[in-house]
Amino acid sequence: MHFDELMKLLGEFGRYQKTRFFMICLFSVVSAWHALNMVFIGAAPSFHCKISGYNLSGTDMENTTLSERVSLLVPRGEQCYQYDVDLMLEDKKSWLYNASLLGEMSKVNRSRRIVSCRHGYEFSRKDYTETITSEFGLVCGEKFWIRTSKSVFFAGRLTGAVIFGQLSDKFGRRPMFFVGCLLLLISGTVASFAPSMYIFLPMYFCQGAAHTGAFLVAYTLATELVGPKYRVVAGFVSQGFYSIGFMSLAGIAYFIREWRYLEIAITLPVILFSLYWFFLPESVRWLISHGREEEAEQVINRAARENGVTLRGDVFKSLKEETASLPARQYYILDCVRTWKMARISLNVWFNWLVNSLVYYGLSLNTENLAGNPYLNFCVAGAVEIPAYVICIAVLNKVGRRWPLILSMYMGGVACILSGCIPVDGDQTMETITVILAMIGKFGITASYAIIYLMAAELFPTVIRNIGMGVASMSARIGGILAPIILDLEVISKPLPLVLFGGLALFAGSLAILLPETAGKPLPQLPEDVDSGKSCHDALCCRRRQRFQLDTELQDKTVI
Repeated sequence: MHFDELMKLLGEFGRYQKTRFFMICLFSVVSAWHALNMVFIGAAPSFHCKISGYNLSGTDMENTTLSERVSLLVPRGEQCYQYDVDLMLEDKKSWLYNASLLGEMSKVNRSRRIVSCRHGYEFSRKDYTETITSEFGLVCGEKFWIRTSKSVFFAGRLTGAVIFGQLSDKFGRRPMFFVGCLLLLISGTVASFAPSMYIFLPMYFCQGAAHTGAFLVAYTLATELVGPKYRVVAGFVSQGFYSIGFMSLAGIAYFIREWRYLEIAITLPVILFSLYWFFLPESVRWLISHGREEEAEQVINRAARENGVTLRGDVFKSLKEETASLPARQYYILDCVRTWKMARISLNVWFNWLVNSLVYYGLSLNTENLAGNPYLNFCVAGAVEIPAYVICIAVLNKVGRRWPLILSMYMGGVACILSGCIPVDGDQTMETITVILAMIGKFGITASYAIIYLMAAELFPTVIRNIGMGVASMSARIGGILAPIILDLEVISKPLPLVLFGGLALFAGSLAILLPETAGKPLPQLPEDVDSGKSCHDALCCRRRQRFQLDTELQDKTVI
């Protein structure tokens, strides 16, 4: 008996599955908090050189307001430079001041020498009370720390995806989920007390590894809990809870604007997942594949009792026989690219995952740079994901996977390019249009990300599906590492990051045209089911022979 047949007898989405699926989905909310918290804890408030460090008593500037001092001592439009106040103090004539002559004084200062900030920076407290940017002074020459933090976090996610994937196959899904939760709790708590970036960065790396590892294990458990009829819906619902975490993070950050308290607020709820130890089951598939039949039978019997189902006595025996009949050959990553057709599919899918992750996190992390309230923009960016998932659930089984993927990537790409290229120049109407276009881009790329996730699972043959999906996940993490680097290209040209995101989305969407449709087709079991099985080496040799024969014929004709 195949495992999917057992799920149909057991109840594809009974009471047992519903309660545990909901429990797992709750972790998606916390996972989203940690995946995107850098938008708020690493936000860069507006700032200028700190001038309160100068003693102006006894000068004509003694009774001026702070804004007047800033206008006189800091060049207009500059954040990292100031006038050389020490030199000005030596030349008392430059300090002849009268409130009515403020404009004239500014003209005098324009001829003064400009230097870098001498006493640090003063940050606006309008939107954020304290961030790591303002507390550690990560601006101007130290601005690279923020980009590094984001890339380090995604490097941690890449590491977590690889390590937790391997360890969950060896030690089981259940224990690795709790290991991930424990590591997330420890690293998040230590990061909130970090006295410097040298402590914060390693902890942030561990957060990335822990939350990604635990999330992937939880997602695997969720999909293995339900029957084949509900598997697609379960995947989208799980991602929908991720969107809820996306939106709720904006609310939490709005009320908790000090980064240390915010980090604690999103970390401490992880303690509650320790209660799952008494309810969360191990994967039956994993137990059987590792010879732990007695434990697997206990899980199945418990599920049957909660679902009110009575199973036949030979069900478990036939399930073990089916598992024992699986191919004994060991497959490797090379099998994903061994044949021409398999290589074209694998490389196309992996590149699409990379681009989707790059654009998704690029747009998510860029919400603080959009015009308007950063908390509202972030919440809307999360809210547009839910209708994207709902539409995917409604149309994918009716119209297929490929064309919705292509169209959604085109939508996201065009919207990104337009959002970046439209001139704003302080026009509130144009600012609103750019925000709307950015949200349309987020909607499109969210839909395409969900579709390529499903298509990848349906394109890779069963024996190399875990390998193919693992490489796809690694590709997505690489896209996440590149996203903050591309966002920093705005120093060259402000529209450049969004134009690059849009261009890559259009290119990846065009490549998706080459992917086969998977809707309504049986899942391939072996690489040989995908194509004729002709290897890349054989095909290459064949093409060389054909080219040699053609060259020989042309030479013969030339001689004649």
